[in-house]
Amino acid sequence: MDQHRSGQLSPRELEILLLVAHGMSDSEVSVALSISPRTVGAHLTNIREKLCARNRTHLVERALRAGLLAIRTHASPPQSGDIDRTFDLTDAAGNVGEIR
Repeated sequence: MDQHRSGQLSPRELEILLLVAHGMSDSEVSVALSISPRTVGAHLTNIREKLCARNRTHLVERALRAGLLAIRTHASPPQSGDIDRTFDLTDAAGNVGEIR
């Protein structure tokens, strides 16, 4: 079955979704994945269509509700100045969107 019609995201689309959910711009995602910003934009258009999302913010909200992304909290409190480590957005498999 066609992935677009089935609404399922490809592994690359999931990877891009996770990086975008972490606040990365198209150009930052393109550098992290060694693809062009236009390719990132095309993937994001496909992802938005599949999830019926209006914009990036709505995309992340829809992905969270669909279980494609999850919020993982840390057991230990963050160190001073490390408030960003209170939680991570992860994909359904628990992978954190970190740049390799």
